[in-house]
Amino acid sequence: MVYVVQQCLDGYDKAMWHALKRKTLFNKRVLQRCLGEVVFGKGELVQVYHSDLDYTFKTEHKLLPKWSQP
Repeated sequence: MVYVVQQCLDGYDKAMWHALKRKTLFNKRVLQRCLGEVVFGKGELVQVYHSDLDYTFKTEHKLLPKWSQP
């Protein structure tokens, strides 16, 4: 039983390490392309992506829009 739990923890650790590596590389590429921090001011139109709907299996969630209104 302890072996199985350790395998789960190791898998989670690898997944988090991979996600952190991808995030770091993405941020590095974005910062090279546009210098400085991107700050949205009041009154600017932005859209928000609801990533929690990507891996849903509920039927009622499949028809919901993933992008918010601008």
